Amino acid sequence: MKLCMLALAMIVFMTLFRMNLYFLSVFHATAEVPFTEVLQSFVAGLRFDLLIFGFLFIPLYFLLLIQAVTEKWPRGMFVFYKSYFTVIWFLICVMSFIDFFYFAKHGRRMRFEEYMSWHPQVFIEQAQGLQPNQTWIFVVITVLLFSLGYMLIKSLKFGEWKDEYSPQRGSTLETALRILLPLVLIVLAARGTVEPHHLALEHSEVSSNTAINEMALNAVWCFDK
Repeated sequence: MKLCMLALAMIVFMTLFRMNLYFLSVFHATAEVPFTEVLQSFVAGLRFDLLIFGFLFIPLYFLLLIQAVTEKWPRGMFVFYKSYFTVIWFLICVMSFIDFFYFAKHGRRMRFEEYMSWHPQVFIEQAQGLQPNQTWIFVVITVLLFSLGYMLIKSLKFGEWKDEYSPQRGSTLETALRILLPLVLIVLAARGTVEPHHLALEHSEVSSNTAINEMALNAVWCFDK
């Protein structure tokens, strides 16, 4: 549950990244777009962000399941969980930062091809095309959100596992719920939908405006496209 709450906090931070993208880059070019479409883009964005963490929780689910079955809870695993989320959050922040400058120039998210051809000179040229205050605001926001995420990770207190591990064997129903419920939630998050087809690009198309649709996506999801 502690790792789950941490992930939810990071999803909120990703929404703040999207909000800053909107006000710094999208808003002035989409004044004619109805507010309902902007709101739909943010809602769709939550689904894409949740999808990312659904995939990130897949290896954690099996690790925790193995630990529960073997009753092995070495402190090194707690360090691993913190390190795992620190690296993940750092990558999300870096990719969101790089993607912002590309979006501001082209009105769309970076894809795999753009990441492969990216180099510092491209970044400098994109940054020079923006107003200085736009650049500095997003730099400050990125540093602030990364710091907040890192502080949350660092403040995680797992305590002694024996305090929460019951000596009584759980009932069949309880055991099934503890195994199946997290798995179902992770699978639903990784799919991003309860529909037959998993979350895809068409789910971001909530407007006739390309920038509004692209805003619903996130840098991590687009890296694979």
